[in-house]
Amino acid sequence: MIIVDELKEGFNIMLHPKSTTQKERKIGEALAFYYKISIIPLILYIILALVVPSTSATGLSTLSAGLSSASGMLAIFGILMLLIIIPISIFVNAFLYHIFGKLFKVFSNPYSNTFTAMVYGIVPAILFYWLTLIPFGSLVLIIFGIWAFIVMIFALANQQKTSALKAFAVIIVTSIIIGIIAFIIGLGTILSLATTAK
Repeated sequence: MIIVDELKEGFNIMLHPKSTTQKERKIGEALAFYYKISIIPLILYIILALVVPSTSATGLSTLSAGLSSASGMLAIFGILMLLIIIPISIFVNAFLYHIFGKLFKVFSNPYSNTFTAMVYGIVPAILFYWLTLIPFGSLVLIIFGIWAFIVMIFALANQQKTSALKAFAVIIVTSIIIGIIAFIIGLGTILSLATTAK
């Protein structure tokens, strides 16, 4: 059954990342898999965004209107995050990891494999994304975020036919280099603005 099979696969990826992240997918297939597993979490997120705040309404019309407006904004934010922002970030992160993986001669397979690994890696965080709207849910989501990182390491190793240690090294080195570049650009922007203001 559509979606149910993907959800089962998603939970299997989360629970057994070493053995279940070997399936290779084309970019379109990996993206379709992402959207299918995100449907139920997105529905749960929208329901919580619209229902949970309204239960605390006191009956005052202005407060109720404010709460419903905030609920609507939360729902829209969740839709944008899951359907647009996160997929774009997967494309970008996969591209960066792939460049450095190839540069360091660690990755041998094409970009589609790196992209698939990124999709597999995000699965634990996506399945429980709706927890952000529950008190202390964000703290629990941090745990799933850490586990997502571990899944991503195994997925990259499997998809690029390398060791988990080398996949981990590519992720860390890429993150450090991008962080340094971003810091230099940010510092340069601040200094140029400071000199312009004088």
